[in-house]
Amino acid sequence: MRKISPTFFAVHFPVKMFAWRRGYSLIEVLVSVAILLAGIISIVNFFPLGLKAQYRAGDISHAALLAQMKAEEIRRDCDRAGRMIATIRDLHSPTEPITFPNEPRFAYCFCGISLLNPHNDPSDPRSAFGVARVIIMYSKEYRGRNEVLYELRFDQ
Repeated sequence: MRKISPTFFAVHFPVKMFAWRRGYSLIEVLVSVAILLAGIISIVNFFPLGLKAQYRAGDISHAALLAQMKAEEIRRDCDRAGRMIATIRDLHSPTEPITFPNEPRFAYCFCGISLLNPHNDPSDPRSAFGVARVIIMYSKEYRGRNEVLYELRFDQ
């Protein structure tokens, strides 16, 4: 058996003075806790905004469905000459909002001008005057004011 010299360990495995340090200092722990809390607080602050955006997106989707249903109802009930749609086209101010009987959060009205894009910009077809529109908004009983959610342009 071969003998290992005592200097072998000193040369090949040098012992560092502070190599066996255990644990963290108080400042390191406080800094890491502060970073963790900053991340948690930012997530908690954005959570309600995400929920609000999710509810709004659901309301807009539902408003689009209601607008399509109301436009189809007008098309169905309109005579061959299209007098009902022509009357809606000629409106320069919206009709009085009517609350949906099965959806009390939403109301609808008709108008010949856009309420979302009220300026008559010739390059923007959404703001053209004289186009029949069904406008879906929150009902006054639900929100206290009529906030427009969706506007659907339709024709025969």
